[in-house]
Amino acid sequence: MFSASSSSQQLTSDTPNPVSSGAIDGYNSIANNAIQISLAALKEGSSLASKIPYIAPIAGLILQVLTMRDEVKQYKAECEVVMQKLIRVAGLLVHVGRSCETHKLKEGDLPAGLRDILKSLQSELDGIKHVLGECAKTKGARSLLLRKDILGKIKQYDATLLNVVEVFQAELLLDIRFALISERREGTHAVPTDVTTSVVRPSLAPPSPQIFFGRDAELAHIIHIIFTNIGSRPARIAILGPGGYGKTTLANAVLSHDRVQEHFEDARYFISCESVTSPDALLIQISKTLGLSNEIKHSIEVLLSRITSLRHVTVLVTMRGAQRPGQTEWTQPFLDPLGTIGLTAAKEIWRRIVGSYDDFSEKLIMAVDCVPLAVDLLAHLSQATPPMLLWEEWNSRQTKLIGGLSINSHRMTSNPDAKDLLGILSMLLDGLHIKQLNRFKGILVDMDMMSCLQFFGNASFTSSTHKTSLEEFYISLACIDMQKATPEAYVEMVLEVNNTKAMLSDFLKSNFANQPRLVHAIVMFTELCMNIGDFSTALLDQCFKHLLVIKADATLLIQCLKVWGRLYYGANDMEAAKDKFLEAERHCLSGTANVVHLHGTILNDLGHVYLCQFLLNEASISYQKALKLNQASQNIIGQGISHFGLGRTYAGLGMFIEAEVSYQQALEFHKAAGDNIEQGNDYQGLGQLYQRQNKLAEAEASYKKALKFQKLANHGINQGSAHLGLGHIYKQLNRLDDAVASYHKALELHMAANNLYNQGIDHQGLGDIYLLMNKENEAEISFQKALELKKAANDVVGQGIALTGLGKVYMRRSQLKRAQGMFEEALNLYTKVQAAAWEKEAKWYLDDVLAKLGRAASK
Repeated sequence: MFSASSSSQQLTSDTPNPVSSGAIDGYNSIANNAIQISLAALKEGSSLASKIPYIAPIAGLILQVLTMRDEVKQYKAECEVVMQKLIRVAGLLVHVGRSCETHKLKEGDLPAGLRDILKSLQSELDGIKHVLGECAKTKGARSLLLRKDILGKIKQYDATLLNVVEVFQAELLLDIRFALISERREGTHAVPTDVTTSVVRPSLAPPSPQIFFGRDAELAHIIHIIFTNIGSRPARIAILGPGGYGKTTLANAVLSHDRVQEHFEDARYFISCESVTSPDALLIQISKTLGLSNEIKHSIEVLLSRITSLRHVTVLVTMRGAQRPGQTEWTQPFLDPLGTIGLTAAKEIWRRIVGSYDDFSEKLIMAVDCVPLAVDLLAHLSQATPPMLLWEEWNSRQTKLIGGLSINSHRMTSNPDAKDLLGILSMLLDGLHIKQLNRFKGILVDMDMMSCLQFFGNASFTSSTHKTSLEEFYISLACIDMQKATPEAYVEMVLEVNNTKAMLSDFLKSNFANQPRLVHAIVMFTELCMNIGDFSTALLDQCFKHLLVIKADATLLIQCLKVWGRLYYGANDMEAAKDKFLEAERHCLSGTANVVHLHGTILNDLGHVYLCQFLLNEASISYQKALKLNQASQNIIGQGISHFGLGRTYAGLGMFIEAEVSYQQALEFHKAAGDNIEQGNDYQGLGQLYQRQNKLAEAEASYKKALKFQKLANHGINQGSAHLGLGHIYKQLNRLDDAVASYHKALELHMAANNLYNQGIDHQGLGDIYLLMNKENEAEISFQKALELKKAANDVVGQGIALTGLGKVYMRRSQLKRAQGMFEEALNLYTKVQAAAWEKEAKWYLDDVLAKLGRAASK
């Protein structure tokens, strides 16, 4: 569902791009001339100059840049690419202007997102103009010396403009938006004649489900989420669950709910993705529904994140599985994945379809575990065949009956492999990925898979041979060390993550023969999940309870608790992480098994938690104990981590010489062990240490080495941290464009990993840079995002830092009372958590703003 957050601001349809870059043959083309004429008209002759203040200045800047083309002969090829994007922007700008003029719009009528884009565009064009001016003026030997720097700036602006074009096309959806704004103002539903040909009326959801039972709680929950903070934070909701559990039915019930219809009216869109297997296919579906001409070329997750970044759009998606797409900040609290409905609701569905209900009806319902789709299909079958006969057929010829429930029943019953494959598919939460088809042909060697691919059934259909092959595939996949995986293997691990999770859960339920191997698989798999932003504890909770029931060896319990603590640590829940590590340590000290190796690892992890809680003495003690245990067990990697932790502790205490020695010792151990992640962490620590000492060249080199090792280890979060460090360095070196690029790269990686804590730091860094670049509007947006993310991550100090950033913005604007409020709020947060250094900074800023207020009052 794509809809506006209020009835006065609605999602509308984009018209085709009026200027296609592929149709432009050089800058002397008719299209270019037409755009220049139109831009000139917008800049000089249009009444829009006073009503929409961004249009005229931007039009003027584009005209100036286009006319500078012939002056930059040395960089003609590079500038040509930028110019093409400028012509696309110009075409969109002309379209904005014409639509504004047609519908007599004022600045306040423009959507906030569009106003922000125009502000940003004006700033970028100023920069492009400046760079091209440098290109034109720079000649001779100086030109050669500066060539790399100028080309770098041109490349940066080219990338920025590409993003502007994409956001323009995704955000504008101009004709319908403006038409609907005009309708609302005039109190009529007549669409202006000049846009009727381009307006595509909303593709409403299918009719309200006539048979809807057992999902009232979920429906009420979703409606509550949608209308909570709707004016400021439109909801992003994912309905998850296995196939046939009623996800689409629930979504339709939401779309047709009275309150939703009243609020969103005709701005409710339903886009079916049944046949979507790629970003291009999804774009086609969006285009059909919205009339959208969009050239975004990214993964589906990135495309979805673009849509959910629109400020006036509420999004509801349904997906098979239990994992929400990355790169989107889904509204919390999350909606739990759908389970089966209760027996009472299943009975109501049956009665509504059949008109009667008996004991055989109940037996059939129970046989399919109250799965809504199965209940619905069986009930329709019973309209022609009495439930008693259906039950007899179910027991005698289960496969044939299920074949009757499928769409292609003849193919099902005539194919000897269909029964077996359906059993396999029912075991896989995510189904069989088309990209994995050849892979599974090699696993299930005696099955004709292409002739019988369908989805419905029971795991008991699967032959023991195929089941064993499948189990071995997934347990082996889960056991792969993420940092040692080939790129191809890593892609497969991520692709199969939902199926792997489902299979591991089933192994726990079935008393898998090799329990140590199963626990190892769950530990390794959890590390992968954390790396891609999945911090669900369900599998670990199930694993630990299972180990307690079977009275497993203490070693297995400790391994489970260790990764459980790390999961909470990755989710920035330090108290929960500490509880799990301390529980693991109690098992280590119980004396029931020789776990010196594990004990040292647990103490290292505890040290990390203490550091995050600013408990430096406790951290030092924990790392020292861990080092002795790791030496006793000859744990090379563990000894390196102990030295790394001591390095962080010494750095926190200002003991820089001791810190560097510890980091170097850590690096020696991790080099000997060939551990890429830990070598990357060691270099990251050195980079931070050198940065604090203002050794910026050494810091930059260390962060780049850290990035290299984290790439080798496929570790997205840590790659983001390395880019974040480089952003800090470039800020200190006053290489502001490089800093912005690094922070954006860090943000992209942390969004992919769903790491809210680090995303907040990335936005904070961007806010600081934008302040240095005198871009107060962009800085304010970044600090606001940082504040929201830090609240979501429960980072009190981070919230204070973001508030301080906002205070600085308001001081720049001479909004002293607003600045005072920000600094006071930050000070209260710092005082609450006893963050003395930050408290001192906030107090300094607060005193400064109060002094200014006092001087203003005395005049």
